[in-house]
Order: sequence, then C-alpha cells, then structure tokens
Amino acid sequence: MSLEIIDLLRKDYIFVLGYQLKIFHEKQLGFEDRDFLILVEHFPVYTCGKSTKKEHFKDINQGEIITIERGGSVTFHGLGQIVIYPIIDIHKRKLSVKRYIWKLEESMIKTLTEIGIEAFRVEGKRGVFTKKGKIGFVGVRVSKGITMHGISLNVDVDKNFFNKIIPCGLDDTPISNVSDFLDNHYFDDIKKLLIKHLQLEF
Repeated sequence: MSLEIIDLLRKDYIFVLGYQLKIFHEKQLGFEDRDFLILVEHFPVYTCGKSTKKEHFKDINQGEIITIERGGSVTFHGLGQIVIYPIIDIHKRKLSVKRYIWKLEESMIKTLTEIGIEAFRVEGKRGVFTKKGKIGFVGVRVSKGITMHGISLNVDVDKNFFNKIIPCGLDDTPISNVSDFLDNHYFDDIKKLLIKHLQLEF
C-alpha cells in the first residue's frame, strides 16, 4: 500500500488540525481508501495531549495552548521542526498501535543515523533521543484503526520555547536539534529522508 504525500509547507496548527480531521473522518466512514502523510512546518504553538498535568507548564498562559485528543503531554511545534501526520489504516496494514508507534520512532532513528547522528529509544519513554537530549517526538490518536497526529523532528527549532514547559512531562530530559550536531544541515533534504524512511517502514 502506498502513502500519498501532502506537503502543506508552513501553516497554522488549527488549519492543519481541521485538514487532518476531514481526512480522518472520511477514512473512518469508508469514503477514502488512500493513506496519507501530511507534512507541515507549524508557526509557534503549544499542544497538550491526554496525559498533560498543570505542573508541566512553567511560563505560558492558556491562550498559547491548544488541547487535542492525542496521547502524551504538552509539547511545542515551531519553525525549524519537521512535523508529519500519517493518516493511515493500521488494520489494513496489520499493525498494532504499539508496532505503529515503533515504526514512527524507527523512521526518525534511521533518518538521523543516515546523516551521522546517533539516535535511540529510551526504555519507558516515547520518542527518539540523542546524547544531547530528546530530538524526535511522537503523539498519536488511533480510532477504529485510523491514525492521526504523528511525529515531529527538531532540525533547528528555537529551543527557548521548550524552556517554558516540561516537554512530554520529562523534567530530566533536555531538548536537542539536528543543528546541535551538524554545522551544515538542510531542512528539505532531511524532510525527504524522513519521508523515505516512513515509506520504507509502511
């Protein structure tokens, strides 16, 4: 099964959320057979998942926060970060939710490995990590076998935004970027690599 690529470039979070929901519901109702990867770079926004606690906020007010139905706690999306939302039918692909998340993480690990950055999982923590901190994030929703939300990979995002929260509820884990490891890094090239590895995994 192929994955149709939709690159929305730079868009506000709310616009993309509505775009996702439209396809998500169409697939649930059986009106859409195709599976998709929606690519985007968001303007600055904080999003909160189901496990968010008030102590995860340090220095932001409620007006800067969007609460959504995905797993995980609070995180930040901004320019310099690759965000990909797979909307796929994991039942047709014979995947459990656990295996689906593993494949999302694996795609980021293989992308980073290909550009010379050692990346790995940490037991008990979701996402992708490096020796300098967490670099890849996973937060998904799965209903009736259809997925939405997804992954984000920090390329050169302003890490000061993360200082206002406890990202993913992990107060002992710093945040890292590709740019922390490589002087020359090309956003579009890394995005292409990540798409390639997602296609290989799925």
